Amino acid sequence: MKRLYLMITITNRVVGSGRFVDFYRAFGAPVVFTALGRGTASDDVLSYLGLEATEKAVLFSVVTPACKETLVKELVSTMHLTAPGSGIAVCLPLSSIGGKSAMNYLTSGDPSKAPEIDIEEDHTMKEAAYQLIVAIANQGYTDKVMEAARSAGARGGTIVHTRSTGAEDAGKFFGMSIAEEREMIFIVAPTGEKNAIMQAIMAQAGPSTKAQAITLSLALEDVVGLFTTNPDQ
Repeated sequence: MKRLYLMITITNRVVGSGRFVDFYRAFGAPVVFTALGRGTASDDVLSYLGLEATEKAVLFSVVTPACKETLVKELVSTMHLTAPGSGIAVCLPLSSIGGKSAMNYLTSGDPSKAPEIDIEEDHTMKEAAYQLIVAIANQGYTDKVMEAARSAGARGGTIVHTRSTGAEDAGKFFGMSIAEEREMIFIVAPTGEKNAIMQAIMAQAGPSTKAQAITLSLALEDVVGLFTTNPDQ
């Protein structure tokens, strides 16, 4: 079964973020979302790992299986990610993406260009009790996205400010400017509510609206601390 992946890279904000964006684009991942972060490891752990307490950049990119394999190899040979203090990268399988044009844009940078593989919905989506829905929207439209999500049963979300690369071709396709400044909204929801929430966001705040939100989801194996209306769940 072919699937898409969300690759997450954490590296030094000042030194590494620009290099990693260029690296991703050079090796087949044209759309990269960059958020700001800060390491929280203790001084003892940092010393042991040879790291310093620096500001971090967190990079998100959706990749195909072939692109993932290439990036994993090149992260070692080209970016030397195994060297102390250089960063870390993880890859997570996606369970779904809201709409074909959004999938095309995330994987190729062009909403009209489909990836050269047949994508099927991840079978783990049927097994997982909860899903992490990620909506990526223009800055200033998070209220619109959350209003849409809540109309379909979402209880809340977390917002992260990001910058986007690879927006030029998408703007030509959608007939409007795609802002570089973006917001990522993370929503945890029961699997049974996922489709309705994603469809509501697409309908009320999707690419054809000023919010220009695109959505994707990841199956979650374990969730702790999430309120449910049924105390036995």
